[in-house]
Amino acid sequence: MGTPRPTLTIIPGGRPPHAPDRPLQRGRLRLVEGQAAELEEALVEAVEAARQMRLEIERRIARALAAFEDRR
Repeated sequence: MGTPRPTLTIIPGGRPPHAPDRPLQRGRLRLVEGQAAELEEALVEAVEAARQMRLEIERRIARALAAFEDRR
């Protein structure tokens, strides 16, 4: 195995409940621990995992539709 991955903790900056509905600014969230390269690597891994899951879901749907069409 490699070196253990650091635990990232997101500290919410957020907006108060009475604030207008506007997106949060980047500076309102702070990332504690880890370095930018590690975070970027984690994001790349998460995006790739999401793409793989999407492809698997699409394959399963295609198989299910094909099976349904075969029954007609």
